[in-house]
Amino acid sequence: MTQFLKRAGVSLFVLIAGLSIGVSAHAASAPQTPTSPPTSIMGINLAGGFTQEPIDSNHVSGDTVTLAAQGTRNILEAITNPFGSRKYVWWESTDGGDTYSTVGSNSTTYTFTAPQVSSPTQLYFQCEYDFTGIGLFYSEWSRIATVTITPSRVPTTDIQVTSDSPGLYNGESTTVHATLTPSTATDPITWTSSNPSLASVDDYGNVTATNTSSDTSGTANDHGIVTITGTSNGHSDSVKIAIGALQNVTVNEGSDATFTLKDLPDGMSVANWYRVEDGTATALNSTSTSYTVAKTTVGGDNGTSYYATLNYTVNGSTKSVNTNSALLTVNKSGLLALTAVPNFNFDSVDVDALCADSTTLENHDYGTAGSAYDGNDNGELSVMDSRTTGGDWTLTASLAPFTLDDGSDGNLGTTILDLYDPTSRLDENVPDTSTATKIYTSSDYDGQDFDVTDSELNLPPAPQIVAGDYQSVMTWTLSVAPS
Repeated sequence: MTQFLKRAGVSLFVLIAGLSIGVSAHAASAPQTPTSPPTSIMGINLAGGFTQEPIDSNHVSGDTVTLAAQGTRNILEAITNPFGSRKYVWWESTDGGDTYSTVGSNSTTYTFTAPQVSSPTQLYFQCEYDFTGIGLFYSEWSRIATVTITPSRVPTTDIQVTSDSPGLYNGESTTVHATLTPSTATDPITWTSSNPSLASVDDYGNVTATNTSSDTSGTANDHGIVTITGTSNGHSDSVKIAIGALQNVTVNEGSDATFTLKDLPDGMSVANWYRVEDGTATALNSTSTSYTVAKTTVGGDNGTSYYATLNYTVNGSTKSVNTNSALLTVNKSGLLALTAVPNFNFDSVDVDALCADSTTLENHDYGTAGSAYDGNDNGELSVMDSRTTGGDWTLTASLAPFTLDDGSDGNLGTTILDLYDPTSRLDENVPDTSTATKIYTSSDYDGQDFDVTDSELNLPPAPQIVAGDYQSVMTWTLSVAPS
């Protein structure tokens, strides 16, 4: 194992038999390179670093100035080095950044009184998150913050607010920044959140999202849009930040609804998606970064919620964490439409048998190559009704006479299609005479889904039948009576 010491930019490795103790000593000669931002998701820190950086600011001589920073240990360090520790060390440069000396220790904040100056003077500060303990873990370094001291107040005339991130997963943090006009303005900035229980903001613009709720209904206050506002000398500006891995989705009935995990961190993968209805979660067997609910309905999908389970690996072991649950709202769109009609394939019958007697053929749910075939082999017959006003709708069907492929008669005779759906008690006879037959009438503004896979075709005796392939076209008509 090795002992790592960092002094004046030189790395020394000293072998110590069987033990590695992390010790750091820093010369007061130059600033250290800031550590990359931590990689984390929903409060799980996959890589350590600073979750809050000290910010630049302007002050008047005699002001009380406070700088703040917040560091985090990565999850591997926390697991493998539970008795190790870190402390905060603050460094200051008063000579333009040429040399630094320690000014504060073991606190996330450093407070001082701005010195008396006769002209604008810049002080530089950097925070070290110093590691002490067993293991080869390095100190983390914040960005260098510039504090400008002026002899008198410079009023703020405008403010523009931006955020380091447009969205946060639960338990994560980001920083909002205020650009003041003029750039030398010394008035303080006050930060507020439109929903502090969803995402809080401190005095330094550090925004922290709430943790994921155990409530999977999609109605918990753990996701949504929060507005962060900065105010200085009566001037305000805001920025919106999306909180939560998933956001609610609202669509009109019949449209697809897609839930998307944006910016999934490296090292994280989707283990599965889940649909929650009436408190019961059902696995959806999907590992994509998005999940789509196709052709949503008010009756079947409105009020359901969705979440994902994410996997990550720590020290060779796979761990899991759930995202927040997001709600699906399906609105009635005012649309009445016939969304699916079936194809039928009645296979074959022996010519001699048909010549002698009537025959009943069962539908088979596999495709056919007929010219009227449109691809729906699963017996689906569906009407969507998302209206809130209007008259009753009626569905009718007419069946053209069966003919041979070349269009000739073939002497099949009049056949009857028994359109049958046991679950919806649909049982109607449709002759192949091109006569409109009423199939169903609805008066409650609700769509209907039928499964007519079990339909049958009744053929009369046909002594003069010609052998061959027969087909017919079925015409469906959806109409509305005047209200």
